[in-house]
Amino acid sequence: MATFESCVRQAAQSLKVELGGGVEPLAGLEYSVEHRIKSQAWKDFIDDVRTGSAVIDAPVRAPMPRGYRTTSRRRLGVWDGKVLLTHGDGTPSREPSTLEPDRHGSIYARLETLLARQHSSIVEAVSHVILRGTYDEHVLIVNVRELDARIVRTVRKVCDTLCEEFPAIQHVWIYHDPKGSRYYLDIERPATGVGSKKLRGAAAWKQDVGAVTYQVGVFSFSQINLAMLPDLVRTVAAHAQARPEDVLFDLYSGYGLFGAAMGGSVRHVVTCDADASTVDNARYNVRRTGGHVSAVQQIFSEPQDVGRLGRKLDKSVPRQLVDAPRLMVLDPPRSATPPGMIRELARMLEPRRVVEIFCGPEEIPRSLREWRAAGYEPERVTPLDLFPGTMGLEVVVSLTPATEAEVRRDAPAPRRTPRGSGGPRRR
Repeated sequence: MATFESCVRQAAQSLKVELGGGVEPLAGLEYSVEHRIKSQAWKDFIDDVRTGSAVIDAPVRAPMPRGYRTTSRRRLGVWDGKVLLTHGDGTPSREPSTLEPDRHGSIYARLETLLARQHSSIVEAVSHVILRGTYDEHVLIVNVRELDARIVRTVRKVCDTLCEEFPAIQHVWIYHDPKGSRYYLDIERPATGVGSKKLRGAAAWKQDVGAVTYQVGVFSFSQINLAMLPDLVRTVAAHAQARPEDVLFDLYSGYGLFGAAMGGSVRHVVTCDADASTVDNARYNVRRTGGHVSAVQQIFSEPQDVGRLGRKLDKSVPRQLVDAPRLMVLDPPRSATPPGMIRELARMLEPRRVVEIFCGPEEIPRSLREWRAAGYEPERVTPLDLFPGTMGLEVVVSLTPATEAEVRRDAPAPRRTPRGSGGPRRR
């Protein structure tokens, strides 16, 4: 089966459009052209996916296709004797990305100058610099391989100067990753020693999505396209079709983006994520919207975690609601759900509806196979251009329990033994 990226390249070729290189090959195009390419690529890709009678929507356009990224990063290194903050692809490129706000580029340029004045040991200690938050409230995270008092003092001095020049930087943190991982917030960082240190501001920022104000932890996962989150939340809510009597399971909930948005429309919300502070923020955000909530912290990366997760979720429902209808929203990372998780969730929770959000189209076929094996069929598929300028699409899929006709249709045809063959030969 063709990948979505290959479909994009084929669509661009058919439209006689030349793509750029790197991880932002569509960023140099007019967005109307980019959207035509992605729309054709989506049609070509999804036509090869077994979606049954599901409604297939066209990609939802991005309201702000350039300058939308609220999270960006640079890697610190020395090239030809010069201290440079470069993009994370290993090349010494310092050109600002058109997908990032202009202020990000200005902050990185000034920070590069300030860091170049420091002792070489400080430069060697710093791995990444990350900007997060909203378009008006920034979090600056300095990722370091080493952490001692001298490094803290130097980083604080540099960042104090930077914050004076850029007041939008309201929170500054040091994040200790001794492995120097290529991932700027490495969840597998060793647990020993100091993990992070606040230099300025708070442990969370505030962001508005629709009518809800969220509290988001500085190290929690957050979608990078804040401008399109209202569209994403509306799409997920439309797929979910929440009812007042439902118990909503918001899995891989992060800070509770969907749970808080739908908290007032259901009877109870169960949020679940791997990070303790993220789970705390999810609980806080759902309660602020008037929802009743249970919060579960569970890492689900190994097969043995799956059964443990199912039991934890089932026990998290208040006793008086054990027979209430169940609704599930599942928003796993790009690596998708671990083996057996879908089967276990379907068996333990028996949701009346499921909404799964995909960070890219490639995982859809595998996930649909697992849902079919668990007795569910896709009802609607909606792609959103959450990552304009790149090859990516976010995809929302809703599923419901399969009807008897769908089960019969999906059952494999029986193997027939040719007449007179006498059946399989046995030895």
